[in-house]
Amino acid sequence: MLNHIKSELYRTVCNKSFYLITGVMAGLVLLMNGILWVCRVNFGERFHYGTTSYSFSILVSSPMFYCFAAALVAQILYESDKRTGNAKNAVAFGISRTKIFLGKCIVGMAACLIALAVILTVYIASAFLLLEQAGPVGIADLLTEVPAMVLSAGAALVLMIVFMDLFEKNAVGFVIWGGVFFGIPKILFYLGFGWEIFMEIAMWMPNNLFVGMQVNTMECVTVWNSADGMIRCLLVGGIWMLLSILAGLLLLRRKEIAR
Repeated sequence: MLNHIKSELYRTVCNKSFYLITGVMAGLVLLMNGILWVCRVNFGERFHYGTTSYSFSILVSSPMFYCFAAALVAQILYESDKRTGNAKNAVAFGISRTKIFLGKCIVGMAACLIALAVILTVYIASAFLLLEQAGPVGIADLLTEVPAMVLSAGAALVLMIVFMDLFEKNAVGFVIWGGVFFGIPKILFYLGFGWEIFMEIAMWMPNNLFVGMQVNTMECVTVWNSADGMIRCLLVGGIWMLLSILAGLLLLRRKEIAR
């Protein structure tokens, strides 16, 4: 298992696409803050968005972006496995599908954290260097969003890996992942207006946790700015992470037995 994790780490280190997507995302946040700075310089007080608050609010108001980004990293790291035969080669050497799956999850999560650290560093540094430090959304709101979302994002990564391993075409896996993480939660949420049981289930899904948040130029009310809210985020993320790993182990073990 340890040797397989080391091989996955080596593959990730050598994966140019991973560096490319990390660089592109860091470049985009730098470009965004740069545009806000240019507008602030040219329009002065007439431009109300040249602040760290507005810049940070873009991410703080969209916590599910962490889940989408984690799934994207999984796609980038492992989309070539079927094409290059890496998975088949590992199985041929006697490594079980479950060990391959767990190795991908561990390395994928490590890669996500590294990419997140780089992107957030560029994001925060460029915002403080270029923009006025004003407004309701502060650095604390942005930084506390990370622990609030890290487990849900981990669950998104794990589920993406599961679906990529289960289906021959990665695009099919991505569509099904989107249905599980975004489609089904919204359907249950709207059904909850008529049947309370559906609402209770829906509110234990990451995509519905943040309904009712108010993050704008006037106020910043997030779910995780209270102890109860943070605990709720961690519980939901932890449950989804556990269920995702268990689902992966069960489904891939059945696939291994079937073959």
